[in-house]
Amino acid sequence: MQNKKVDVPSGKDALRWGVSLLEPLGNDSQTAWLEANLLLGKAWNKSRIKLLTTLDDYLETASWESYKNYIMCRVAQEPLQYLIGEQIFMSLCFKVNPDVLIPRGETELLVNEALKLGLDIKQPKVLDLCTGSGAIAVSLAYYLPDSEVFAVDISAKALEIARINAQANGVDNKIEFFCGDMFLALETKQFDIITCNPPYISATEYVELPVDVKKEPRLALYGGKDGLQFYRILGAGARDFLTEQGILLMEIGYKQGEEVKRIMEENGFGNIQIIRDWNGHDRIVTCTA
Repeated sequence: MQNKKVDVPSGKDALRWGVSLLEPLGNDSQTAWLEANLLLGKAWNKSRIKLLTTLDDYLETASWESYKNYIMCRVAQEPLQYLIGEQIFMSLCFKVNPDVLIPRGETELLVNEALKLGLDIKQPKVLDLCTGSGAIAVSLAYYLPDSEVFAVDISAKALEIARINAQANGVDNKIEFFCGDMFLALETKQFDIITCNPPYISATEYVELPVDVKKEPRLALYGGKDGLQFYRILGAGARDFLTEQGILLMEIGYKQGEEVKRIMEENGFGNIQIIRDWNGHDRIVTCTA
């Protein structure tokens, strides 16, 4: 055990201090404790196991100052994932920062549906639109070993993060990245699978978003006045980029299933299915060319 330093706390005391500030934000004790642990590990540069076995040690001054800053940023509702700089998605680690949307568990449902389809296709060609951090594209490239993946985003800064994530997960040689506005970024090409988790928050919903969510890129959240802007683009353009048996998979807002289905029907898509998440909410729409 280190000798006590009067100007800095032990790991245990630092955690208690952090939890005391995080709990009033509406977190339960377990969540507050977990967040404080993650932020302390980040500030102290220790793995979770190393942290748990050295909590009686005293922090260095720089680590204590860094930890205090992280806690105060979290109190100001800066997203936890931006503070620690990463998010786990499909059991892979993704770098995230304020230039990209934080990958959510709900989006894993989209990836799993795409994987079911891709595993039955020899050397599938996959297009991921609105790729952001690259969570969908990288996951599909990783779990479909013989796939060829193309990823598009209008944000050059987001694509920088996506490229980093592709390299970190060993699939950078399997993904081509394109910067541009949806299909306009592509040359004519046919894909077996098109995935998209587009911005789908309406104007009314955007105003009501939690403070921490509003700190994510508006470009990745706001889907036009009614939230359906990008589904209209997908409906109008996706069939030109799908093979004859190609499939389009889209994540949607929890009340958008029937509206998105109608848009796809109007654009000639068939076999339209609405898939619900574990809470029973509309979450994925799939359809064929």
